[in-house]
Amino acid sequence: MVEAFAVYRDALREAWGDWWLTWPLLQDVAVGDVLHDARGSVRTAGTLGDRRITCEETAPAARGSFVYDAGGGVDLRFKASGATDPLFSALVDADAGVLLRFARERAALVAYRGMTGSGVTDTRALARALVRRYWEGRWDAELLAVTEVVRAEAAAVLVAAGAGAAVELRLTTSAGVGPLSLLDLAGAARIAGSRHLGFQWIGASVTPLHRVVRLRTTWLGGVREEYGPVQPGRGLDAEPVPPLLLEQAGDDTAAVLESPPQPLPAAEPTTAPAQDAP
Repeated sequence: MVEAFAVYRDALREAWGDWWLTWPLLQDVAVGDVLHDARGSVRTAGTLGDRRITCEETAPAARGSFVYDAGGGVDLRFKASGATDPLFSALVDADAGVLLRFARERAALVAYRGMTGSGVTDTRALARALVRRYWEGRWDAELLAVTEVVRAEAAAVLVAAGAGAAVELRLTTSAGVGPLSLLDLAGAARIAGSRHLGFQWIGASVTPLHRVVRLRTTWLGGVREEYGPVQPGRGLDAEPVPPLLLEQAGDDTAAVLESPPQPLPAAEPTTAPAQDAP
């Protein structure tokens, strides 16, 4: 059984590099969210606002669209409404649709349409705030802050689970007019039948990508060596945050914050949400 997330991650890696991939896709991720990473198991942990950290977000900016078709390994066959095609078994003659066949076992079709991005307006202010909370014993090394997100108004993600994977898609009335592209499948089709698919999802309004930061491991080591371990409540009265630490956060944010690689999820979904059914 092919691991769906691993195939999906490999499909987006070249284009999106160190961005974290939202998984499952319907998970709600927003700028200012806080995550907890316990040895690779990432869970939601509230928001920066819950910790009295102000986090302003930039206005959404257009990021275009994204299509990945398994490096050309997806064969597409279009069926017009009213036509008969023996290769289609799940669609009736009146349906307009598409048959997708995956040539390789580790293959994926990913299409995101209407993408926009936004992020934290002032990363230096965020770095200083996290330094203060850490000094006070209110932020630890396992906490992550979401600093950027990319949203899509429509998406189609199909991942093969083995050799010979295929899926029939029924197109909506607004699709299929003029030349068809893989991007047209995002939010404009419904799954009518499939075989050997490990993951399938077509829908609207998702946040497929986000960036996170945490206090840099080497910086934390230097602080512990210089000032000793942080105790809850430290810094409230007798021990204010050393000015040098705040200066570091303001002068060289990259020396204080880092973006860790995303761990593989502990469990993977293998079926589509209910709304994907025909």
